[in-house]
Amino acid sequence: MKVPSVVLGVLVAAACGDQGVAVPDPPDPGDVGVMAADAEPLAPFDVLRDAGRGEHAAGAPAVRRALVAGADRLAALQADTIGDNARNGLVDSDPDDGGWDFIFPSTTMSHTATVSFPNLYGETALGAWAAVVGGRAGNRALSVALDAGLGMQANPDVDSPPDFAFGVLLADLADNPGFAEVARQHYDAKRAAFGGAAGLGGSIRDGRHNRKEDGLIPYDVGWLAVSAAALDVAFPGAGYDADAHTYAQIVVDDITAAAPFFDLDDPDEDSYVIGLAWAQIAAARVGAGDLFRDVRARLIDQQHPNGSWPTSGAKPADDLQSTAIAVETMALTDRTNRRARQAMRRGVRFLLDEQAANGGWPDAAGNELPLVDAEIMLGLMLARTPEGSGEAIGSVTRGGRDGLESGVAARGVAPGTVGSGPYAAPLP
Repeated sequence: MKVPSVVLGVLVAAACGDQGVAVPDPPDPGDVGVMAADAEPLAPFDVLRDAGRGEHAAGAPAVRRALVAGADRLAALQADTIGDNARNGLVDSDPDDGGWDFIFPSTTMSHTATVSFPNLYGETALGAWAAVVGGRAGNRALSVALDAGLGMQANPDVDSPPDFAFGVLLADLADNPGFAEVARQHYDAKRAAFGGAAGLGGSIRDGRHNRKEDGLIPYDVGWLAVSAAALDVAFPGAGYDADAHTYAQIVVDDITAAAPFFDLDDPDEDSYVIGLAWAQIAAARVGAGDLFRDVRARLIDQQHPNGSWPTSGAKPADDLQSTAIAVETMALTDRTNRRARQAMRRGVRFLLDEQAANGGWPDAAGNELPLVDAEIMLGLMLARTPEGSGEAIGSVTRGGRDGLESGVAARGVAPGTVGSGPYAAPLP
């Protein structure tokens, strides 16, 4: 039986409105890029942390509606422990662990009786976080994030790369530093188990390579870089900033090696688009401007005319997850480049049009992954901050519309697909 709890409603009183003032794009330097060879490294976590604050809270109503509906979907699919936030009964058959199933038919209405996957907590919960800070989703979405944080606190195995950044962001959202301390404890334990940051990052790199998942090396190790930077903000002077640089350098060293595991010149490599997208994060972190611009150009060149991205050259179908991650990482690293902003806008239009009536994003086979729902929500929220928004997004009317009738049905075409996913195989 779940224990009823009073949710911290006062924390979101200011976040429940659906009003925002449009903020124009910043000055556009054109296609020269945002990084010179001697530029300071960009700070993707700072962009993530500040999204939704102050002037950054402005955004298109269509996106806000999509985020609110997506948050309700994540709530319904969670193995909730806070009261009956999932609205499937105070006493239900789910495991009451605050997590989510991996994949299921999109007609599913609640979590199964199966124990939640421990490597899905942080990034899935970031969808709810995005809905609160950027979509004004309110108390139910906040309960989702808090529930996931409680699940992380109860389970030391919740220690995948995005989990640590989520803990820091949740601590800030809930004004509860304990969540950051939990993230720190889990991170420190995992880092120690591998003999330090270099050992942890190298182990993940080698593990993905051994499973022929080289495109996910920048994703996993890049998230570690973002999470270490988050911990550095929460616990300055503790050495986490050096860890962030170590992880980013592991990615950069691999893709610039004579015989790289993740080969930029092989677009048929599985999860190629995800690899490109997260390679931007690593290149930005270490200030590798030439590499950053090369990766950005390759990523934009992979975009389809309808705004989507494929999984890879070998899997050219529109892919929801690849599109979400491409939008997300460009928003985190490339806020003033014209081509990147245009690509993000096209990606946002595609993702809005693919949202189903229940608030989720099913794939072409009728399956749904809460992780991908959340990645889409995070990408939508980040792309419509002032650095990545504009009139083009604000004019979207088909996606995130009143009643949220399926964009798939409205267009009469098959929805996008979902690739194998970053967490199809367990992390080492």
